[in-house]
Amino acid sequence: MLCASPAQDGLFGCGALRDGAGEPLRPGGLALTRELIDRADFRAGDTVADVGCGLGASTRLLRDRGVAAIGVDVVVPSGAGAGGVAPPFVVADAARLPFADDSLDGVLSECSLSLTADRALTLAEWRRALRLDGRLALSDVYRRDGGGAGRFASREALCADVAAVGFRIERFEDRSESLKGWVARFIFQFGSLDPLWGGGCAIEQGSASKARLGYALLIAAKSCERAPAGG
Repeated sequence: MLCASPAQDGLFGCGALRDGAGEPLRPGGLALTRELIDRADFRAGDTVADVGCGLGASTRLLRDRGVAAIGVDVVVPSGAGAGGVAPPFVVADAARLPFADDSLDGVLSECSLSLTADRALTLAEWRRALRLDGRLALSDVYRRDGGGAGRFASREALCADVAAVGFRIERFEDRSESLKGWVARFIFQFGSLDPLWGGGCAIEQGSASKARLGYALLIAAKSCERAPAGG
């Protein structure tokens, strides 16, 4: 979603990044996106917001399946129409979606939630826009060591935040094997990992190699219970 300043926050999660083959440079690539969509059971006719859509590769993938997908990002990336006609797109912050209450069937978030300033506030906003039983399909980096400092949450903290705002967690899968290929692709493209984390990340670059960081796929549904006040 957010193409961070490389000097401060690094390039992690920048939706406009591509590898030499033109595929989105994120863990698992479009193959993992397809799995995420399948797990969430997004179907033709559903209205789904692809939050942090970057160049819109996942948005187009959804629309190829007949899903009424809308890309959402904080900026219009140059080249958003590359590889085909640009899908429907709106400029908005992840925590302030331009959709009515209970209007979406799904929210897709890939490498975006960990870049938001307030995870709980953002999750509550996504829940607001989803209809009852609407699905959140999320993939992101998390801390496998259970630590809570820095940008990335532990599995326990992430699941607790998702549940606290009124989601019912249906699936959590560790897909950390996808990080290895992603790191290799990033180094090939940029020469090293230096541009990845930047100077603003509280986790050292060596953490990933020590298996402190993992990658997860999470599916949750909006439950009938109301979000807490202020969410």
